[in-house]
Amino acid sequence: MMTKQVSHVSEYKELPAALKLPDDEDDNRLVLTLHLNGMITECNKAGGRLLDCLPSELVWRHISQLLPQLKNVALMQGQNLSPHLRFLSRIGYQFEVISLKGAHLLGKAFFCEIGSMEHRFLRVIICPLSQPRLAP
Repeated sequence: MMTKQVSHVSEYKELPAALKLPDDEDDNRLVLTLHLNGMITECNKAGGRLLDCLPSELVWRHISQLLPQLKNVALMQGQNLSPHLRFLSRIGYQFEVISLKGAHLLGKAFFCEIGSMEHRFLRVIICPLSQPRLAP
């Protein structure tokens, strides 16, 4: 089954309630939900605090704005998560995360697919290894 390529925000479907992020205020991980094209649809509150912004400010931005190493990387290969991203998740690769205000931090990023064949999304979980710091 081919996933429809979306070209405008109005074409996106609402994330099913079963896939929405829980409200976990004590968590210090950045958890993002992405459409298969890399556009952020949801960010947890702890992630917003970590990046010093409101979670809603990240919605409809491409993941490569936060993880610049993904700028020219295909997230999907066919209907599945890219084997390259699976490998980076498995080895706990350290990504540089850049907030909207320019602060940098290191974190391990883990990628997985969530949802059903009709409503598929990517979940990105970033576990910080350093505190955010402004670039020199």
